Amino acid sequence: MADSIANAKTSLSSEEVIVRAIQFFASEKFRTGSQSGRVATFDGRPPIPWGMLLLTILGFFLCIVPGIIMYVMVIRKMYRFQNLVVTANPIAGGTEVSVSHPSWAAATVKRFIAVLPPFAPAWVEPPQPPTLPPN
Repeated sequence: MADSIANAKTSLSSEEVIVRAIQFFASEKFRTGSQSGRVATFDGRPPIPWGMLLLTILGFFLCIVPGIIMYVMVIRKMYRFQNLVVTANPIAGGTEVSVSHPSWAAATVKRFIAVLPPFAPAWVEPPQPPTLPPN
């Protein structure tokens, strides 16, 4: 289950957003789980904290049982795949992008949203000429 959702609007088409998401997250050590024209799912593993890794190694050195307990109870549960889902919904003049992600991937998602071009509606009304007061 994802912990956070990030939303943004961009001037790209939904297919182009999905293509860029696949290129971006594949270079960020995520595996592409599934994809369609509007949704892409990525599988990623959280980084293991060095403290937990050192406690596990220390447990193996002191006695086999604490190391096995630490490995099974902590490391294995932490190192499961977690999903990151990019959804692109077309809107007038661009696409609304929604990224559902675990908390440890928040910085990566912010970088992805930052590289998308900003939303600029295709139809912008021209500025109205100033009205002059009557004489």
